[in-house]
Amino acid sequence: MKKSIAVSLFCFLIISLAEADTSERNFSLKTVDSFEIGVQSYLYEYEEEVEGAFFMSNKGTKYGFSASATKTLADAYYLKGEFRYATGDVEYKSASGVADVPDDLYEMRLVVANEKIVDGFLLGSYIGVGYRVLENDLRDLGSGGYRRTSHYLYIPIGVNHRFKVGKDARISTNIEYDYFAWGEQKSYLSDVGPWQAIVFGDPVNEQKSGYGFRINSAYEQQSWSIGAFFNYWKIEDSEKNYYYDGMYTYTLYEQSEPKNTTKEVGVELKYRF
Repeated sequence: MKKSIAVSLFCFLIISLAEADTSERNFSLKTVDSFEIGVQSYLYEYEEEVEGAFFMSNKGTKYGFSASATKTLADAYYLKGEFRYATGDVEYKSASGVADVPDDLYEMRLVVANEKIVDGFLLGSYIGVGYRVLENDLRDLGSGGYRRTSHYLYIPIGVNHRFKVGKDARISTNIEYDYFAWGEQKSYLSDVGPWQAIVFGDPVNEQKSGYGFRINSAYEQQSWSIGAFFNYWKIEDSEKNYYYDGMYTYTLYEQSEPKNTTKEVGVELKYRF
């Protein structure tokens, strides 16, 4: 319910930002009021390790769409809202077995940026806030499988570079560092069985340390663009939880999110209104 409300509010923000008239927009190096939709495909690789040894991985191809709206402000500033959704069946591999499992991503971002033209190139910088939700369903593994959900709150800090290619095209490149502000992992261990539900419930473990990195480059014309991107995350071990069942005390590492890395390498096609 909370996720649906958040997505609805963000979509309302994007539509509001996109209301400005763009009929007289000239294609130039500078950012202008616009609304974009895109489709993307990428190779996804997620891997966990415990005490330096391989624990599990999710690998596969994911497909998604994106939407963004840009509103220019005074003095070369602009505000940009972005939404991304991606899904796909990925190969889960661990000591528990191998299976194809569904994997979904929701991501929302809002940034404020500044730019200027220097010697025929556009240079810009931006900072904002991002929220990333990952949903993974391991119940296809059998009796030991369960659902898990990750939430990341982060601060994107990036730079832009843009230059013209002939009269009607340009190349845009972004490089970004993502400061990991907060995260949590929820494991629905009650999916496993009644004993796990009684002792562990559906544990939530806090994540406090990590970072991300992104780079993308695109060939852009007036109404469309095509580009490639690479996204990377490294998240450290989550906090421990302790449980007591009346006889024993259990220490539970976040089974679905110990130290991990995520890599996304893909292409995206966008249309600009």
